[in-house]
Order: sequence, then C-alpha cells, then structure tokens
Amino acid sequence: MSMVRTSAGEIGVEVAQAIREEMAKATSGATIATYIEGEPPVAWEMLGEAGWDLAGVIEDEDSASLRDLAEIAGAWGETLIQLPLTTSLLVKRHSAAAAEAEGPVTLSVPVKNLPAGVGLVPFGQVPGIGIVDSFAEESTVSPFARGTAVDFAPSLLASSAEGTTVLTAAVRREFAVVWAAEAAGRANQVVREAVEFTKQRQQFGKPVGSFQAVKHHLANAHIAAELAQTAAIWASLDEGNTRQAVVQSFAESFKSIQLSIQTYGGLGFTWEMGLHFSLRHIATLRDLAMGMIDNA
Repeated sequence: MSMVRTSAGEIGVEVAQAIREEMAKATSGATIATYIEGEPPVAWEMLGEAGWDLAGVIEDEDSASLRDLAEIAGAWGETLIQLPLTTSLLVKRHSAAAAEAEGPVTLSVPVKNLPAGVGLVPFGQVPGIGIVDSFAEESTVSPFARGTAVDFAPSLLASSAEGTTVLTAAVRREFAVVWAAEAAGRANQVVREAVEFTKQRQQFGKPVGSFQAVKHHLANAHIAAELAQTAAIWASLDEGNTRQAVVQSFAESFKSIQLSIQTYGGLGFTWEMGLHFSLRHIATLRDLAMGMIDNA
C-alpha cells in the first residue's frame, strides 16, 4: 500500500526558503509598524522576476501540490508584507488568462459582513492590479477600478466592489487552505518575536521571559501556532475535512497571537508595536476563507 506524502515537495520547500531569505533582507529586521502603512519594503517586480507568483501553475504531474502551496503561504505569512503574492499565485494557478497577465491579480470574494452581490477584493487598493471575473471555463482579467477601500487590515489593502468572481469547488478549497496556512505562518512568527522580546525586556532586574507566568503563555502560544500549522497541512491533504481543519487552524492562530501579545504587557496593545496588525490580518483572511467555504 502506498504512503501518502505529508511533507512539502521540492517546489514548496525551495520557494518557501527563498521567500524567507529574500524578505529577511528586504525588511532588515524592521518591525511591521515601520512599513505596514506606507510603501512595502520590497517591490512587486522583485516577486514577479523571481517567478513566485507562477509557482502554483499546473503544467504536469510534477507541478506544485496544495501541500506545496501551504508551505509557501506559511513562509509568506511570516512577513506580513502588503503585497498580493499568495492571492496572485492562486489566481494564476486556476486562470490561464491571469497566468499570462503581467503584474499582480486578485479576485472578488463574497463575505458575511458585506451585502449580497458585493465582494471583498484583497489588495484591491494596489495600483494597476488586475481582477479575474471567473474561474469557470473561460476567464477574463481586467484592470480593477479600486472600489471602496476597506482599511481594517492594512496588510491586505482590501476594497469592496460590486459583483463577485465566479468560483469553482477547487478554487474555493485551495484559497481557504492557503489563507489558513498564511495565518498559521503569521502566528508562528509572532511567537518567535515574543520570545525575543521577553529575553530583552527587563522587570525587577530580570528578563520578563524568566518569569513562570510568561513562560506558560509563550509555551501555550507556541503549541497553538504549531496546531494551526498542522491543521492547515491537514486541510491541504484531506479534502473531506477541509472546512473542519481550516476552522481549527484559524482558531489556533488567533489563540496563539492573543497569548503572544499578552507577554508584552501594556506595550502589546499600543499602535507603535504593531501587534494588532497580525490579528487584523488573520481576521480578514478568516472572513475570506469562510466566504469561500460557506458560500458554495
């Protein structure tokens, strides 16, 4: 009996590693708060030249699997850079017209907090971004006219717009899984940053990370982030349990980030630290993912 491969393949591992290395150089260790409301620390052209937006295009049996895409999305989620990489990657995977288009592309998704017939467009505020009208049979990519800005999550530069993209079952599932994986990647990065912060922050002459209560929070945050990642991988491998796994993944990501924020004390709730941007990011990704799954 053949074994099911649960680890990412060569495409997923190599692209994910390249993203981590190049984005670390681009941000130079800067905190999210220093760039999230301004220009991204890297231009879209760099991502396009690297071919990362085409990593998901299906050409043969050796093309990227959904498990590979979850690996890539996790790496991208660690950055929280306000560019539409995972969105473009999946749109180009499922639309030949989008794959041929230069530059980033997006789609319009029905979500629960918008009226019927109005969609949420991730990265709809990006100048020159294209939008795909359908994934069923023939598709067309047109310049997006911005719509109404939705600024809750600055990292997603979203807009609302009349009309939604025609979706297929495969598209719905893959977007939900990839967005869950991206959220899990963000949760893991927030835990790592919280650990470093508690090593440096001093109280009563000791690093706050040496206090038992803080250690417990960090341990629980780490466990939750790992569970979020595991659930996203499960969703990528088990189509029949996609919804359950995606819901669990987002729940664990939220739990992890909330616990991590508490280790910063009162600083965790300040705008300057920027920790709330991570919560807003995954809250919006969750709305998009559930819009995919629950509006089928």
